[in-house]
Order: sequence, then C-alpha cells, then structure tokens
Amino acid sequence: MEIDVANVFVDNNGQFGNPVGIIVDEKNRINEKKRQNLATKLNFSETVFINSLAFPNVSIFNPQNKVKFAGHAVLGTIYFINHVLGKNINSVKCDSEMVTVKIESNITYICAPITIIPSWNYKQLASGKDVEELPETVANQMEHTFIWAWIDESKGLVRARTFVPDWGIPEDQANGSGSIKLASQLNKNLVITHGLGSVIYAKPLGSEFADVGGLVKIAEKITL
Repeated sequence: MEIDVANVFVDNNGQFGNPVGIIVDEKNRINEKKRQNLATKLNFSETVFINSLAFPNVSIFNPQNKVKFAGHAVLGTIYFINHVLGKNINSVKCDSEMVTVKIESNITYICAPITIIPSWNYKQLASGKDVEELPETVANQMEHTFIWAWIDESKGLVRARTFVPDWGIPEDQANGSGSIKLASQLNKNLVITHGLGSVIYAKPLGSEFADVGGLVKIAEKITL
C-alpha cells in the first residue's frame, strides 16, 4: 500500500510543517478497524482516507481515534487532490459538515464551521520565549492543550505549541483546528508560528465559521 504524505503549514522555505498521511480508498476496501490500525502504525497526528473524489468526502483518524475534523489534515488532503490528482475541488465533506477551500496570495485556506472543531484547552503564557522553553515534564502532563503567547498583539503575531499525549500525539507540530478556535475566541486575524517553525494563518468569520490557511509541500510516498 502506498501512502501519500503532505507537509502542511510549512514556512516560506518549505521547511517544518505537520505531515498528514493520505490514502485513496474509494472502493472502501479498508474497513474502519484496519483504518485505525494504519493510522496508529503511521503515527502521524492524523491520517486521512479519501472515500470519494466524485463527491469529495473524507474520514480522519488520529493514532487513537476517528475524529470529525483536523485542520492540517483537511487542508493537506484538499491540496493533494487539487495539485497531485488534478481534480480541482472547492469543498470536501468531513463527517456531516462541508469544508470549503480558497486560495489567497498562494496560501490555501479552508473554511470550517466552529461546531465541527475538537475541543482544546488553552493556556496563555507571558512571552514567546516561555512557550519555546516550556519544560518537557510539564508538557507531558497536559491534555490536548494549546499553549500560546503574543509576539506582537497589534499585528496578530502569536507563538504557540500544542501537546496532546492523551490522544497519542506528544507534541503536534501545527494545530490548525486549535488555531481556528483561538482566532475565533480573540476575534482577530492571526499569524501563528507553531511548534518548531510551522506557520499558520487563521481568520475569524463571525461566530460560526473561521478560516485557517498555510503553505503545503508534498513529500515522498510511504510504502507499507
């Protein structure tokens, strides 16, 4: 089996980002149990199974569970469908909700309803340096926690890291869904430097929707 990999929220040099595994399974040859086993074995933050390209819909699994939505996973999958498979789609169904896509200044954005986004615990620190130097012993005790600090509040610049050991992800290198919710809660356009250097753009769109965007780089395939 071949698994395509997209690095999502890379910086302007194509570095950093968060990898997502992508598997096309339109004939539903892989049942849900096997999908979960694959996601656990691959150990990405999320693995996406494309159920249909004609009427685009996907199923998303983290190393432990099936989830309704994951920002970097959906963004990377839409980019893969458009740029590698050449299908030119503008929306995809995740669970029971439609997520739409648009391109602005070479950045791929997805628009998602707030209701589909997983819950996150937020902890604001005093500075970006505090975020970067958070002790590993503290991070390992957190449960799906988005740590952040302002770099420049007037410009919407944020430094962030995400820790999800309770979901089988010790540290998530680029948390799209958490960034969406943060932008919505702050009601402010954000540029978030996340993890080791991933770059996430997030925009609130009223009380019900938000955009999250970034650059994507297609990586080499994995063969299992």
